[in-house]
Amino acid sequence: MNLKLSALVLATAGAFASTAFASGTQIYGVIDQGLDYQHVKTVGGSKTDSLSMVSGQYIGSRFGLKSEERFDNGTTVGVQLEGGLSTDSGMSGQSGRLFGRDARLYVDNQYGLFSAGRMGAMVGGNGPYARFGHILSPFSCGWGNVGGHLQVMALGYEYVDNALAWASPKFAGFDATLQYSNGTDVKKFGDGVESKSSVERMYAGALRYTNNNFMMVGGIERINFAQPAASEAGLKDAISYNLGGSYQAGWAKFYAYGQYFQNYTAAARTTTFALPSGVDGWGANVGVDVPVSHGFIKAGLGYGDFKGSKDSDRTMKTWQAAVGYLLPLSKRTSLYTAANYINSRYSDAQEAANPKAGKQVIDVIAGLMHKF
Repeated sequence: MNLKLSALVLATAGAFASTAFASGTQIYGVIDQGLDYQHVKTVGGSKTDSLSMVSGQYIGSRFGLKSEERFDNGTTVGVQLEGGLSTDSGMSGQSGRLFGRDARLYVDNQYGLFSAGRMGAMVGGNGPYARFGHILSPFSCGWGNVGGHLQVMALGYEYVDNALAWASPKFAGFDATLQYSNGTDVKKFGDGVESKSSVERMYAGALRYTNNNFMMVGGIERINFAQPAASEAGLKDAISYNLGGSYQAGWAKFYAYGQYFQNYTAAARTTTFALPSGVDGWGANVGVDVPVSHGFIKAGLGYGDFKGSKDSDRTMKTWQAAVGYLLPLSKRTSLYTAANYINSRYSDAQEAANPKAGKQVIDVIAGLMHKF
């Protein structure tokens, strides 16, 4: 063990030798219930219309427990357990996990925020390590099927199991984030097989700069797919390069986010483009928040260009436009509504392979959110 690492371990261990002087446990949650109308026209010419009750369109419905103990040297040790809810049915979210959104032990001190457990992915919009969600889009990763940058970018992880993460303190406006999972999904690959080549593993890092009303962040995510299944499908390990920022101009807040990626299994959440041998491409999304009449008008525009990693004759080009309105009624309760238009164009080879692919999508949502 080198001297720097030894010093860090000793300093962290010394934190627990201090006297604990404050502790507390918090029960909290969010209930978000709404309606979603969707009209879809496929490349084959068929049309469908649907009206659904949907949970967690604006903010994911959840129930959580958080407990912390603070020591007199400034160190905090805590646990956060958070489970997703489908409040239209009462079912647990995240494939039926009890605490599918967060199951994390953490230490927060002068060296940063250290966590271990299940948590939101760095290239995502959930949890304390997310660097490419709501901070880069007025619709975060999406209000249901409306807006958000996931319609024009790769579909990676929302949450990861068996993860370690660290977020540094800020220095001269900069902070860094590192995250590693040696077994991303216990439901899919089983327990007790972490770090083996037969499970998917993920590692990611980001560097962020903040100066008054300006923020910029860049990051890389790498996925080692499970073997031998990936090799049998011709799928190589995935990588994405992400860059985005925001600017608070006073009368409005502006957002921009771009991503270039290779070998992800899928892209574009609503009109999903997926190939077993992988997808390459790039996407860009811009948006704005404008305070109006006690609420916020939101607007976004995005474009994505995708092709098969091996089957380059199979392509999709997609763009979306979204507008919405968020009306806070109090600190805990908000009304929201939004609408989206998506237009996706496919190569002849892709249309022949998937005649049910969505060509044009119109989505309108509305709902009520309450925090407790």
